[in-house]
Amino acid sequence: MKRLLIGFVVVLVAIVILGGGALMLVDVNHFRPQIQTTLSKALGRQVTLGKLHVSVWSGSLDADNIRIGDDPAFGTQPFVSAQSLALGVRLWPLLVHQQLRITSLTLDNPNVRLLQNPAGQWNFASFGDTGAVQPAAQASAENSSPPLAFSVDKLRINNGSIELKRSVGGSRRYTKVQLSAQHVGSSAAFPFSMDAAMAGGGTLKVDGTLGPWRAQNAVMTPVEAHLVMHDLNLVGAGLMSSGDGVGGVLDLDTRISSARGVLQSKGIIEARQLKLVAAGAPSPRAVRIDYQASYQLSSGTGKIDNTTLGSGAAKLAVSGSFDNHAKIMQLDLRIRGKGLPVDDLQPLLPAFGVVLPKDSHLSGGNLGVNLRARGPLDKLVISGPVTLDNSRLAGFSLGSKLGGALSLAGIKAPKDTVIQHATATLKIDPSGINANPASADIADLGSFNGKGGMAASGKLDFRMLVKLDEAITGASQNGQGPVGGLLGHSKAGRMLGGMLAGTTAQGIGVRIGGTASAPTFTLDPGAVAGLIKAGVSGGAGKTAPTTTRPAAPAKPANKQEALNSLLRGLLPPKKDAGPPGH
Repeated sequence: MKRLLIGFVVVLVAIVILGGGALMLVDVNHFRPQIQTTLSKALGRQVTLGKLHVSVWSGSLDADNIRIGDDPAFGTQPFVSAQSLALGVRLWPLLVHQQLRITSLTLDNPNVRLLQNPAGQWNFASFGDTGAVQPAAQASAENSSPPLAFSVDKLRINNGSIELKRSVGGSRRYTKVQLSAQHVGSSAAFPFSMDAAMAGGGTLKVDGTLGPWRAQNAVMTPVEAHLVMHDLNLVGAGLMSSGDGVGGVLDLDTRISSARGVLQSKGIIEARQLKLVAAGAPSPRAVRIDYQASYQLSSGTGKIDNTTLGSGAAKLAVSGSFDNHAKIMQLDLRIRGKGLPVDDLQPLLPAFGVVLPKDSHLSGGNLGVNLRARGPLDKLVISGPVTLDNSRLAGFSLGSKLGGALSLAGIKAPKDTVIQHATATLKIDPSGINANPASADIADLGSFNGKGGMAASGKLDFRMLVKLDEAITGASQNGQGPVGGLLGHSKAGRMLGGMLAGTTAQGIGVRIGGTASAPTFTLDPGAVAGLIKAGVSGGAGKTAPTTTRPAAPAKPANKQEALNSLLRGLLPPKKDAGPPGH
């Protein structure tokens, strides 16, 4: 038994040696014209190979410097170029009948160029069109054997590079491309898998099936695949401009399906450090987007439906359309939500430009939005009404900012600002945020009404009418009635309440400046003079009796002047009116 085993091994080794020797005697370059012709016909492009070498142990033919030509309409540079091509072959037909049967193709370090012309057509659209073989490839086969039947069981790309250039300018490069496919052919779908490093950082992995191949327009080839991306940088990948102060990093997990020229996708996006407007700040926590979209491959346009954006239980409903013709994708979206819990939605607010005073945060309450977002992804214009109910701005006391007068009356302003109801019609664009009109009802203080804006730098410019709560002034809505409320508990309070009572119905002019993180409040005398009318006119006709005593300092003639005089000492004066809030 032992001798039989040894004999079997010796015979096997002899066969391998004899087969290798016989293979070395075959002039494999004799097959080069046939290989070039076969590949050219199968791919619809001229294929040229360098010198062929035999690899005995791997049973393959290695070719140097492979070139696959491009569609002539896109120039003369190669569509694919690679340092080497390994062709797996069946050795027995090659040794016995000198017939070459290719079983696998492996490209090492290839560079692939994907180009789009101004008409929106891609250079790979005609790939595989057998009627597009260039004359040079046909001429090379005139004096050679008939083309071989083409079949490939395995296709491999190792350490590839893909350069993608769109007609609108800019390019993206994918490196470290690893691709594998089995049973590659044009008549049926075949499985494939690809990994790559993306431009600007991040990785992608896609696996699924491709085919049957549409030779007349490869863009229409059906695809069923699972796509996963990690750490996609929106600016680095060219989806947003680097100089616009916006950006974000995405993780994506989606299913894609392409048939009849329509690409359907459905999946989940986790957006980190998302910043959609220059006036905002990166979101402190990841924002989740559950999306569903369809894309017309021929027109470059698509629709978004059944999509939500948010965090926790707060989900904004998103729908609309997008256009991929421009360098940066154009959007036209509706963003809606009602009764959204502020605590869950708060991480998203900075991304839309909502900046709160330093060391403060919103707590509790509900938010409602009905917004429209239009324009390029990196320069969106977002507009529409926003409401906020029953929320607390913890860590910021609006009463203390306006509370010089209240402190004089012995009233301590609450440490937080309780917002009973607030509403604003917003316009958010790269220049900043505009709110016109804007209003808020603040518990234990009063109401604010006016307009203004925040520049992209964070600088504020709001002009508001402040109507103090009746619980403070003790006045009725028409400015009449006894002085009571909180101001009635002290002499200073009763004096101040008497002056404020007549202003409650029409308001005190206040200008809000500074920055969003450190707002300032100043009296606006122009607004006071223009707004306090009916409530202060009653004492305008009264004058002090004439006496022979030494002249005393002049006293305000009416409540308006008294109020102005008092508030100028309690609120910092307005230094410069400047332009009105836009």
